[in-house]
Amino acid sequence: MLFNSVHFLVFAPIVIGLVFFIPQKWQRWWLLVASFYFYAVANVSFVIPLFLCIFITYVFVRWMVSTSNQAIRRFTLICVIVGNLSILYFLKYMDLSFWAWNHILGLRPCDPFYAHAWGMILPMGISFFTLMAIGYAVDVYKGFEGRRSFLDTALFLSVFFHLVAGPILRGRDLIDQFKAKIVFYRENLEEGLRQICLGIVKKTFLADNITPLVDKVFAHPTEMHWISLLMAVFLHAFQIYCDFSGYSDIAIGSARIMGFRIPENFHRPFLSTSMTEMWRRWHISFSSWVRDYIYFPLGGSRVSPPHAYFNLFITMFVSGVWHGPTMNFVLWGTMNALWLVLEKFFFSFARIRNAYDALPAVLRITYVMAAFSLALFFFRARTVVGFDSEMEVGYYMLKRAFSMADGTLILPSAGLALGIAGLWITEIFLEKNENVFKPLWERKTLCAVGAGTLFIVSFCIYAVTTNAPFLYFQF
Repeated sequence: MLFNSVHFLVFAPIVIGLVFFIPQKWQRWWLLVASFYFYAVANVSFVIPLFLCIFITYVFVRWMVSTSNQAIRRFTLICVIVGNLSILYFLKYMDLSFWAWNHILGLRPCDPFYAHAWGMILPMGISFFTLMAIGYAVDVYKGFEGRRSFLDTALFLSVFFHLVAGPILRGRDLIDQFKAKIVFYRENLEEGLRQICLGIVKKTFLADNITPLVDKVFAHPTEMHWISLLMAVFLHAFQIYCDFSGYSDIAIGSARIMGFRIPENFHRPFLSTSMTEMWRRWHISFSSWVRDYIYFPLGGSRVSPPHAYFNLFITMFVSGVWHGPTMNFVLWGTMNALWLVLEKFFFSFARIRNAYDALPAVLRITYVMAAFSLALFFFRARTVVGFDSEMEVGYYMLKRAFSMADGTLILPSAGLALGIAGLWITEIFLEKNENVFKPLWERKTLCAVGAGTLFIVSFCIYAVTTNAPFLYFQF
């Protein structure tokens, strides 16, 4: 089920509204059933890998918490990790393995050992709930109080507000909150609706209006003016941000209405002054996951500089692979890994670091936006007529963008440009003072009218248009 759909605008008030009137012992069951329905709307078969993930995690974590034998605890941890990675590999990366096999051995479709793609349908959110399951098992192994209850485990991994695109929550972020009775508080409703409205604005009025322009440029790369190519990849950065952070806002707001507190997933990333800072602010739940469960176990920065650079590179490389089972995502991850390693190396020299910090903030922000956006040529590239792969398309567009090539000039409308500028300016104010809009939020009547109007307008838009799915549903 899409957050930006009439279905959800009907589903959410019913599910959230009824949960307040249900006895505490049935509240979690109600949310679990509603969450499975929410997921099954897209494709009933998607429930199978979700349930398998829940079952594997529940069985082995329950076994883990029931024993003090370290060998058994380690065995159960390995079972959770291998089991969930196997689900992810089978459904998401099997075809990539076949491609690598064929490419390395130079096989053609007519050859006897050629591996044909299976064309598996990727269940929405599988990359998110499998990582949550692994992180939960690791935390229990390290001392977090695991749950013996199947209901707690199932609800933690499948509750509808984070199921299909995160945030990637830890056990300590959510599972303990299931103990308390879900009670209605007006403050929770106001804060939650405010967050949901912000997400709807980002997704419906910004991301969805950027999408047609970006799609047109990437569908006809050979015909585009170099300015159109650079503008498209810059706009794609905002498209992803508004789309994904918009989803996160709706998820966090929906949870907040019921009293659940979910950590923020984006913290004004386009105001970052270094790529390192950018990845601390962007998709925070995933960045912190790879930091805690990949980068730190490899040794982090507590090792020799070359080893630390290697750890950082591997972490970002894995991030690229996680995003998709094609080589363009691998290359995107590699480019970001190189940016971070080079930045860490050069900033290790105090003179360079001090000189960089002395630059005006606008120049440092521009550098980050340029570095982040240029890598998106490969992230967004899809195969088009005349090219053999997404990587070839991405490389061609990157090369053409800096060759001053003539062609069709496509620019954003004035309204879209003002919308993006308005979002950026708003975040600048918030960066300087988190409470800058507090006087506005205290005007309850005005906020209620504004929220109601926005929901009505959104309902009308969703009812008469084809809803663009959230970009991270495909991951």
